[in-house]
Amino acid sequence: MDALKRKVYTYGGYDEHWQNGRLYIEYHRPRNYDVERRGGRWVPVDSVNELMCSYLISSAVFYDALERCSHYGYPPEKICEFINYDTSALIPSELFRLLMDDAGLGMDDAVKAVIRCFGDALIAQPDRDWLFDMQPRTAFLEKVLADALRFSPLAFHDDYSEKYRSRTGAIEEGTCLTLSVAAFGGVNSAELIVWGDDFRAELPMRHSGGYFTAEFTPDKPAALFYAFRLNGSQAYLRPEHGDGFRLTVFKRGFETPEWFRRGIMYQVFPDRFGFSDDDTAARGIEYHRALGQTPQLHGSIGEPVKWQPRDGERDYAPDDFYGGTLRGIAAKLPYLKALGITVLYLNPVVEARSNHRYDTSNYENVDPILGTVEDYVNLCADAEKLGISVINDGVFSHTGADSIYFDRYGSYGGTGAYQSKSSAFYKWFDFRSFPDDYRCWWNFRDLPEVNEEDKSWQDYIVSGRDSIVKLWLRRGARGWRLDVADELPDDVLALIRAAVKSEKPDGVIIGEVWEDAVTKISYGKRRDYALGYSLDSVMNYPFRAAVIAFVRGGLSAFELRDALRQQQYNYPAPLYYALMNLLSSHDVERLHTALGADTDNVKNLSRAQQAALRLSDEQSGRATRLQKLCAAIQYCVPGVPCLYYGDEQCLDGSGDPFDRAPFEPSYSGLHNYYAELGHIRNSSKALLCGDAEFSAASPDVLIIRREFENERVVCVVNRSAEEYSVHLPNAVPLLGSSVNGTLPPYSAEIFKLT
Repeated sequence: MDALKRKVYTYGGYDEHWQNGRLYIEYHRPRNYDVERRGGRWVPVDSVNELMCSYLISSAVFYDALERCSHYGYPPEKICEFINYDTSALIPSELFRLLMDDAGLGMDDAVKAVIRCFGDALIAQPDRDWLFDMQPRTAFLEKVLADALRFSPLAFHDDYSEKYRSRTGAIEEGTCLTLSVAAFGGVNSAELIVWGDDFRAELPMRHSGGYFTAEFTPDKPAALFYAFRLNGSQAYLRPEHGDGFRLTVFKRGFETPEWFRRGIMYQVFPDRFGFSDDDTAARGIEYHRALGQTPQLHGSIGEPVKWQPRDGERDYAPDDFYGGTLRGIAAKLPYLKALGITVLYLNPVVEARSNHRYDTSNYENVDPILGTVEDYVNLCADAEKLGISVINDGVFSHTGADSIYFDRYGSYGGTGAYQSKSSAFYKWFDFRSFPDDYRCWWNFRDLPEVNEEDKSWQDYIVSGRDSIVKLWLRRGARGWRLDVADELPDDVLALIRAAVKSEKPDGVIIGEVWEDAVTKISYGKRRDYALGYSLDSVMNYPFRAAVIAFVRGGLSAFELRDALRQQQYNYPAPLYYALMNLLSSHDVERLHTALGADTDNVKNLSRAQQAALRLSDEQSGRATRLQKLCAAIQYCVPGVPCLYYGDEQCLDGSGDPFDRAPFEPSYSGLHNYYAELGHIRNSSKALLCGDAEFSAASPDVLIIRREFENERVVCVVNRSAEEYSVHLPNAVPLLGSSVNGTLPPYSAEIFKLT
């Protein structure tokens, strides 16, 4: 709802009237001026002098912002979100007048709102006596504002600005950081307070030219927080949300593989993608049956996934297979290449009883249903020829109960830990009472947990010359995604990093982490895996949640902007640019279903409800429109976009196992859209490695700016039902959504600035 023209009034005088405890202003001798918007700027229609022009523009900007604030249901204190203008050209006291006289704010709230908008620009304000000639009320309030700033204990700090923080974002250990606050007249002393889990420092700040400043040099990696104590009291300057501003300190020299940071990822559930026209899967089924297991091979990919116990079974077991093979995946490599894919992430391919294969039976073998070790080696080699690197899924916190290591059912010859205390694997597991009472993953009896501190386990899995971690890298993998990284100790994760880098210095390690990776606490301890000790990347589930909430209307563009900024400034840059930015995975409902379903949380439905869930044509159409917005954001933010197999064709699916349906490419749905996004991203250094800036033009419009050297790219995402006018001179639309500078409802565009 952008106004294109408005009238701005000046007055020759005013009277004050109090009624019911509120001040009302009656103006005299009005004169109006026409002001119009041209190219995103407000300009007086008639010729006026420079001072009058400054006032008219300020008034137009502030009134427009207040109207938009009200239109979107925001309180006037949030007006700064709607001032999309260079505030250095605006008059703070005019905003102060509008907030008090028109919006009805009390003086304290109005002063704080003005500070949020203008920051340290308020420290040295010019004398504007000339305002008396055009708006005497504003001229009077300029003095009131100046007095409030002179005598109130008010201060300002922007942790996203180098003016207040010499190094924005996360810093390396040993880096000297200068932190400043802009202090107005009522602040006569300030202290910098920095704290962490086992650290606290209180540092005096020196005063100069309206600022209090202190230096702080962290000597080791940590997740820290800071605030400012004013006037020696318990009054603190803190962020609006949270106890302190965040400061992430990471290990000096931490780097992540450049090839991965510049990649586009595709996740495959091996049994459900890529079917070879041979008897590989059938022979693998017979292998498992010979071990006493009960696998079922579907007759076609058109059959629904199994989600209930079969006749005669008490519990559901995920042992239905569709017959996907490694050879079948290899045959799909040209399809992936055409999508712009450079990284292929495979869910587990090792021998296991289930179709998901997170219950490892033998780490050394490819599951026979998928093929052979030779098939895996060939897949990696064929992928490399096309510029695609393969990432394996490492499931190291637990094994399967039906495995050579545990062998609960005796399937593997009775040499497992369950069979005998003399087993070579006995010390891998924690038995409270041998053999039936043992520690298992989330109390699933089929997933006994391992003792990762056991030296024989570490040698076999991680550190030995022919360890599992190294073996699969030699077979062709270029890195690992670590299942439930939270449940692997930090020292073990560091060993995994050392093992990977010793075998392939540019190998990548990605952790399954669902929360903020820097502040994450698990098992009573804050984790350090994002600080340069172990992980190169994490699965960015917070990104997924925020983007889906935004396009569904649960978050505003302001809130999404803040979420994106927080990761940008709180994650170490090497990890931030390597984040695995996913919107679907094998552990959550598919993106298309999440966007189209009436419920915000499909996983809260019962399994029977999930099995019955079908999107109507209307829901599906809406989901497809919204998915394009999500994809544009995903491909334009820093990090590695990860496409879950079938999402390019709007495959639906609720929670496990419905999000793991078989898939055969047919180039329908959004396939061509994703292919175009892949081409745009791979052709743009700005999108691959450029600096990023996030902003919001309104609650419905997100703007992502990327820049590298002389290349500038801007992505504009409009989730509203109204058109949005884009003001970007010399901008070339790359997706074709925008026409003549107008972005239609529910659409996104990527512009290249020339």
